[in-house]
Amino acid sequence: MIFSLNLAKPLGRLGYLANLVFFSVVFSAFAWGAHYLMTVKLPESGAHHEGEVAAQTAYATSLTKAKKAAAGKALSAEETAKLKAEATEVGKKKTEEAHHHASATWAPFQIFLLILVAIFFGGYASVATQRRMNDAGLHGALWLSVGHVGIWGVASFISFLPYFIAAGTTLSWLTATSVAGVMILPLLFLGAGKDDSHDAHGH
Repeated sequence: MIFSLNLAKPLGRLGYLANLVFFSVVFSAFAWGAHYLMTVKLPESGAHHEGEVAAQTAYATSLTKAKKAAAGKALSAEETAKLKAEATEVGKKKTEEAHHHASATWAPFQIFLLILVAIFFGGYASVATQRRMNDAGLHGALWLSVGHVGIWGVASFISFLPYFIAAGTTLSWLTATSVAGVMILPLLFLGAGKDDSHDAHGH
């Protein structure tokens, strides 16, 4: 069976690759969903409302002052349009300020969710890694260290990729992740194992 949490079940090279691809797609989707929720959806929902309120308040205040200054005379269409444009700018600035403040507020929750994604991703991928090593006969402390450290490094990078991209630190972390990727490469090539002939059929 390709997808299983039973360490006693063998896992060949193709099955291991299928596990890595599947988990990468699934948990990457969770990571990007969490990132979008905490950096776009939630901050913007409140920011737009505050911006609209600020624009309406600014327009009402400016309109009152303009009417007093006009000494009871009706305002021209140009003057009214100018007041609306100024109020719109006030609303935009307020929206940006509110969005920035909300993003800072939700940032810790984003990190928390991404940590959860990384833990589950790394956990499932680690089980698959151990099954692959068991099936290939790759035992010993060295293989355990290399295999599990490598897969946790890759899983963590994929889980935090949305955050790295937003922070502009992707290349910095990519170097370390490349090393982690190299650490798990032997599992895709060494030790054919007894399950390789069945991987393509999912047995």
